[in-house]
Amino acid sequence: MAASAPVRTGAPTAPGTPTRHRPRAALATVLLVLGCLLAPPALTAGWARAELTDTARYTATTAPLSRDPAVQRNMVTAISNGVMRRVDLSPLVDAAPPAQRPAIRERFARGVRDFVATQIRGVVTSRSFPALWNRVNGTTHASLVTALSSSGERTVELDLQPVVDRARARLAHTVPAGARLIQRVHVSGTTLTLLRSDEVAEWRGPYAAVRTLGRLLPVAAVLCVAAGLLLAPRRRRALIGTGLGWAVGGALLLAAFAAARGYALDVLPQSVTRATGAAVFDTLTASAWSGGLLLGAAGLTAAAAAWLTGVLAGRRRARRELRAR
Repeated sequence: MAASAPVRTGAPTAPGTPTRHRPRAALATVLLVLGCLLAPPALTAGWARAELTDTARYTATTAPLSRDPAVQRNMVTAISNGVMRRVDLSPLVDAAPPAQRPAIRERFARGVRDFVATQIRGVVTSRSFPALWNRVNGTTHASLVTALSSSGERTVELDLQPVVDRARARLAHTVPAGARLIQRVHVSGTTLTLLRSDEVAEWRGPYAAVRTLGRLLPVAAVLCVAAGLLLAPRRRRALIGTGLGWAVGGALLLAAFAAARGYALDVLPQSVTRATGAAVFDTLTASAWSGGLLLGAAGLTAAAAAWLTGVLAGRRRARRELRAR
């Protein structure tokens, strides 16, 4: 009876990673998968934190909207409506006989509204409007940050009175008859409520979470990927997998923002046109879109570079073996 072959205890049980490296490879895989999963939410949280907490960045991001035609048209309509809700035409109407007052009020209201819209349009299309837009936006954003980061009941409002004041000054300077008219028509403060005090209290928790996650998630994602690549026994293969994971994550992030865009445009208030909503959404999320594209491009580039270096290394080994023979 033939003797059985001796058992080689030190031989690997599979043609892949040696047994002694398998715990290390498993840990590396877990870290790399976690890093890939964290990449899209890390980019989103970082973008949200920057836009929500940094007034200077927000103001710079929204600055181009002052020149967008759809935003300008919507602003003229919104401000004109706001002004007309606060215009007191009594000084112009009370002098007429009571029976004629309704018709006179309607005629004056239509004429005053067209007149106000013309002056507001002149302001929002002027060269000096971007500076005024930045000032109004910056003040509103600073008020939002203060309300969300502190206690107490606060209402966040968009104060459009500076635009109205600019229109009054322009009217008084360019149309003397308009100056006499505007002196007889009382216009009170024109504001738009963005968040009521009860809504501010509801948003403080998400705001604090965004501030924390926007700082921690990017660091965690980078550390997971770096540690995973350092621990991986086969780093080239690990880099290919990580690159493909980044590419998939970037594609999913872009798809999520596209879905969010469609939803946001579908639930716009009646006072905001779809063109205006699209312009605002695209402007605010431009850096997030760029981050998703960059993540996908970096992933594909890393995967392709690792694969190509592997192919070239294999060819060099094959040539050396041929020469050795």
